[in-house]
Amino acid sequence: MKKKKWPVNLLLLFAFLTAAYFAYDYYFRLPFSDVPVPQKGETAENPTPHEEEDPERVNGSRVFNILILGLDGREGLNDRTDTIILASLDEEKEIAQLLSIPRDTRVKVKDGWDKINAAYAYGGLKLTKQTVTDFLGVNIDRYVIINFNGLIKMVDAVGGIEVKVPVRMDKPLEGIDLQPGLQHLDGKQVLAYTRYRDKKIGDIDRARRQQEVLQLLAQKVLKTYNPARLADLLEIAGKEMRTDLTTKEMVALVRLAKPVLDNGLVTKVLPGEDKKIDNLWYWEPDLSKLGNSTLLPLPLS
Repeated sequence: MKKKKWPVNLLLLFAFLTAAYFAYDYYFRLPFSDVPVPQKGETAENPTPHEEEDPERVNGSRVFNILILGLDGREGLNDRTDTIILASLDEEKEIAQLLSIPRDTRVKVKDGWDKINAAYAYGGLKLTKQTVTDFLGVNIDRYVIINFNGLIKMVDAVGGIEVKVPVRMDKPLEGIDLQPGLQHLDGKQVLAYTRYRDKKIGDIDRARRQQEVLQLLAQKVLKTYNPARLADLLEIAGKEMRTDLTTKEMVALVRLAKPVLDNGLVTKVLPGEDKKIDNLWYWEPDLSKLGNSTLLPLPLS
C-alpha cells in the first residue's frame, strides 16, 4: 500500500508558517543592554565603569525593568506621581514581579530626604528614574507614564472590570463613592477604587489595589481579545500615555502577558512603617524585609 503524499503546496505552507513562527518568536523579544546598574550620583545614560559579570543577570535571570508612573494630571493641579510601580520581567522563565513603592516613601531626592513622589515635581521623569535607581540599585530599562484620564479610557475600552470592594469608599470631594461587595466597575469607578485612602485603609492597601487593577485589566484584555479592541487600546495609549517602549517591545510584552499571568504574577509592596519626622508623615522603608523573591529576585543596594 502506497503512502499518501502530501501536496507540495501544503508542505510549503507548513514550512512558511513554521519559519514565520520562529521568526516572530525570535524577533519580538525584550532587549537587554550591557549597561551596569548606575551607582549613586550617576545617570543611566552616563554610567561610570564597574566590574560586573552580567549587569542584567540576577541569580541566573535576565531582568527587564519598567518603571510605571501614574500621574494625577487633573486640571488645576501640578503633575504628581500618584502611583509608582517597578515591573520586573524575566522573559526566559516567563515570570514577572510588580513592586509598588508608596508615594510617601522617605528616600534621598537629590541631596536631601523627601517623599519619593517629590522627585517628579522637582525634576520630572529623569530625576524620578534616578531616585528609584539610587534607592533600589536597579536599572530602569523603560518607563510608562499614564494619567488618570488614560486609566478611565482603558478600563471603559474593555467594558469595565469586576472588583470586590472591601469597604465603603466615600469621599465626595474627590468623586469617590463606592459600596462594599463584588461589582462591575467602569473607568471612573476603577479610578476611585485605586485612589481611595483614609486612616484605616492607607497607602499600602491602595498600592495593592493598584496592582490588582493592573492584573484584572490585563486578564480582561486577554480574555476578550479582538483586533478592534486592541486597536482602541493602542489608540488610547498613544494619546494618554508616554513611554519609550518601542512597538517591537510592546508586542513582546503582549506575547509574554498570558504565560506570565498563568505562572502567577508576583506582587509586592515596599515594606516599612508610618513614621513622623519633622512634623511630616512618611513611609519609612525597610529593605531588609523586602528580601529576594524566589521567582524574580531584585538586586537591592
